[in-house]
Amino acid sequence: MKVDGDVLVADIRKALASETTYHFTELLESCSILTNTEHEPYLQLLAIFSAGKYTAYAENAANLPPISEDEITKLRILTILRLSVRNRVLSYADIMSETGLRNSMDLEQVIIRSIQHGVLDCKIDEANSQVFVNLVSGYDVTPEQYDTLLNALMNWSQSCAEVLKNVETEVECSTMKLKENELEMTEFQSSVEAAKAAVKKEKPQREATSTKSRKRLA
Repeated sequence: MKVDGDVLVADIRKALASETTYHFTELLESCSILTNTEHEPYLQLLAIFSAGKYTAYAENAANLPPISEDEITKLRILTILRLSVRNRVLSYADIMSETGLRNSMDLEQVIIRSIQHGVLDCKIDEANSQVFVNLVSGYDVTPEQYDTLLNALMNWSQSCAEVLKNVETEVECSTMKLKENELEMTEFQSSVEAAKAAVKKEKPQREATSTKSRKRLA
């Protein structure tokens, strides 16, 4: 069935304008038929959004369909998400270089927007001009990022294994300490019982000795 290019263009415009749409992979695949057509610039624009590369848009804006200020902000957010996949600590300088933002106030506003949209969980360190990333969501992973993500997952897996090993070691140490304490308590109780028995055994002897002493005195 032939798909109308105008319909696909409308779908692209709707996706780019949506405040809740940050995944474009499926739409990008379905719009691939726009290649070598009059609507190809829209496909190129969608690919830029999917890759999260504001600089690619800025360098080719003259050859691409115009986008609104909100859409530019969205592209900047996507760019920050792409940077966050590679680095968990982002400097203001790096973000501004990749997003075309010129001051820290505008940068922080874009970060706040990304948090409000639920695609980025981070902490802004204004004093040191840094952003500490906790979680990234709603972002298309490009083939170029597969190795980066795989390395991140392997590092995470290794960290989890080390944490688990440390926990197991702590549990073993705690278990051994508990057994040692139980043994010491058992030995102490045995000593107490032995002392009680010894006192109980000596008591009649002391009483008998005491009686004899009283008789001699009498």
